[in-house]
Amino acid sequence: MGDLRGDNNDDYSDYGLMRETVEGTSLYTSKALHAERGILVVFTTREGGYSRTPYNSLNLAFHVGDDDATVIQNREALCVLLGLDASRMTCAEQVHGNKVAVVDESIAGSGTVSLGEAVRGADALVTNLEAVSLALFFADCVPVVVVEPRHRIIGVAHAGWRGVHADIVENTINRMVEDWAVEPAGMIAFIGPSIGGCCYRVGEDLIKTFAEKFSDKKRWLHGGKLDLPALVYYQLEKAGIERAGIFSCEDSCTSCRNELFFSYRGDGGVTGRQAAIAAILPLKDFDRTSFLR
Repeated sequence: MGDLRGDNNDDYSDYGLMRETVEGTSLYTSKALHAERGILVVFTTREGGYSRTPYNSLNLAFHVGDDDATVIQNREALCVLLGLDASRMTCAEQVHGNKVAVVDESIAGSGTVSLGEAVRGADALVTNLEAVSLALFFADCVPVVVVEPRHRIIGVAHAGWRGVHADIVENTINRMVEDWAVEPAGMIAFIGPSIGGCCYRVGEDLIKTFAEKFSDKKRWLHGGKLDLPALVYYQLEKAGIERAGIFSCEDSCTSCRNELFFSYRGDGGVTGRQAAIAAILPLKDFDRTSFLR
């Protein structure tokens, strides 16, 4: 890795997410992780694309009713901005389950230009391949990116209430452990923009369902509102990721900040999707200074 941070230094305290706006596109990213490990983590917003109302403007998902050609245009423009190969963007079907798929060369690029080609039945993707981006799409559910910086392994998970209840976060971490013999204590995690405990009011039946699995209601229930990000944080810690290695976006409730984020609830069910994207950059042509200049 040349002069990138050495393998013996595991202080990840400076890897927090910062909001950046470049060429009209707003996103959250860890510039330190990019510079020191050659790993890209990005959470997009609704700003900076070509889609028209109600998908304005950086809608990145096919399944919401937006024009497919415009979605492809948005994806390609974003990849140019991030220095990624759009044809290698790999997407999951996202069925609100707990299946984790390992992305190898046989499925790299799945879902790039159509939903029908996405990785079937999966709500999380993991890989150690360079030059492949993992991309999942959100409009209230919790985006989670898990990174093992030392061995350069990445995972992206879609954690709605069903996925959280079905342990999609822990399954993602466990799959990384099983396939690459790494330890959760050496991982870091990023929690992206989602609906917060301030806004996600749910019914008594769902509260009962969660109470049967998660006993500490003070952690995740606030006056009839479910705090999914808090539960994701708990699951990351439970799986073995250290508290100091878990980062989140500040002031990023998708419903509260509907002007910045797509929100299924905030937009009345018809809206676009922002993305969580992770990629391992090829070391042979890695330039730590090139990102979002």
